[in-house]
Amino acid sequence: MSKKILALAISLIMIISVLMFAASCNSETSTETTTQKTIETTAGQKDTEEQTATPTEEVTTEEVTTELVLTGYEKLPEYEDVDFGGQTFLIASYDYTDPDWANATEFWVEEVTNDAVNDAVFDRNRVIQELYNCRIEVDSGGWDNGFNASVASGDGKYILGSCASYALNGVSTNGKYYNMLKLDVDWTKDWWDQNYILDSSTDGKLFAIVGDWSIHTMSATWIMFYNKDVYETKFSETDIYQLVREKKWTIDVMADMISRIKNDANGDSAYTFSEGADADTVGMMTTAHNDRGLYFAAGLRYVTKTENTVNGSFISALVSQDNASDVMDKLIQVCNMEGYISGGYTNVQTAVQNGTTLFAGEVLDVLRRMAGAEDLRVGVLPQPLYQEGQENYHCYVNNQASILVAPTSYSEMAVLADFLTLFAYHSQMIVRKAFINTYKYTYASDEDSAEMVDIILDSRVYDVGYINTFATKMDGYVSTMISSQKNQYNNAAAKFSTQVTADIEEFRNKLAAVDDNY
Repeated sequence: MSKKILALAISLIMIISVLMFAASCNSETSTETTTQKTIETTAGQKDTEEQTATPTEEVTTEEVTTELVLTGYEKLPEYEDVDFGGQTFLIASYDYTDPDWANATEFWVEEVTNDAVNDAVFDRNRVIQELYNCRIEVDSGGWDNGFNASVASGDGKYILGSCASYALNGVSTNGKYYNMLKLDVDWTKDWWDQNYILDSSTDGKLFAIVGDWSIHTMSATWIMFYNKDVYETKFSETDIYQLVREKKWTIDVMADMISRIKNDANGDSAYTFSEGADADTVGMMTTAHNDRGLYFAAGLRYVTKTENTVNGSFISALVSQDNASDVMDKLIQVCNMEGYISGGYTNVQTAVQNGTTLFAGEVLDVLRRMAGAEDLRVGVLPQPLYQEGQENYHCYVNNQASILVAPTSYSEMAVLADFLTLFAYHSQMIVRKAFINTYKYTYASDEDSAEMVDIILDSRVYDVGYINTFATKMDGYVSTMISSQKNQYNNAAAKFSTQVTADIEEFRNKLAAVDDNY
């Protein structure tokens, strides 16, 4: 080999060696950079200088996220430091002529009875008492016997009082109770009934509250239920719950089913209620209160607000609802169908139990009252939409539902705010859950009923025209138009709206004169 060729070969070897060394350096630098970035962006690493990885080690880290799952049996986050120092919190409840609606058991029960809701109230109280070092007691019937005198004297004996929702007008204007909206409470939490807050507040004032402790407010919600055995004779291939989910459960769908289920068993060419062996099977058994239920279900109101916030002001809704007359035409048509029967309270329950009606319109509590009926298979539904495209279901709450007020005679406002929050939160997690599961496993006949009850409770309507009796005459006239089959809605709305507006203004003027008590 010549010297020239040998020199050339040596030069090539040197060049290749240099290139290989450079490539090695680049590779090491890249490994260092990647390793360092992984360490810096991995949760849980305190200091990258503490890591001992070499450039050729493969560093593998795994980010672990722990999500706190709340059950209601632990302290509410951000309230871990709350300690009430052994205080006793006394709540006054109210009596009602029907013992089923006396609401003392919303707040306190004496013992575990193996009734799921009763035991949930007991458990809720035990949890709050143990976690926050306090005691909860109820003065059964105290609203009418001792509460008012205590509030007037300012002795601070009661932290809260419970009354029927129809008392809202009076408790709002007598100056003895705190404006709930001014308390240091986050009222946007979902353990407060957001529909109640929006429907019942006006001009930034709200003197009562509803939350998930209120078993009777849940029970007083107007709904529909259906006999599953009767339903399956005609509609076994139609999942009625799916219609609800897809918002296809409308008054027209309900009417079609009513028309197809009727059976004139006794052959007298009339559809009536009876308990005899030859009783007719009808499509709907309800009371006159279902007229109001369908009116509200269509999205109509007697009283609305200038804006849908707590600062909005009550105004008459009677003349501002463009489709109200069309809705009334539909209600007149449906409520006068063959097979749609409006009768007495007890008839509704009897017809469902005997399998002589497909649908029934009543308050949710009726299902509890039928719990002992042998072989009864029943499901729960919200009141139907007026038509597809309607945004939400609307199920109105009867006016014997329970509300809570906070008397100004109890001066420890920070304690009051904390107790209200914790009572509502633990009620949602323990009591509401038990209430819904009871309908799922005990009162109704399928798991989907729990989902339907949730939809119903989140769709509640508290129309103050009905509850506060601002629109009593219009409320009665809705039923009159249906029974007479004469739609005079526009004339009636114009006639009664003047009085509704006057009553609202009188209420708002009284409310404006009430000190917020802060």
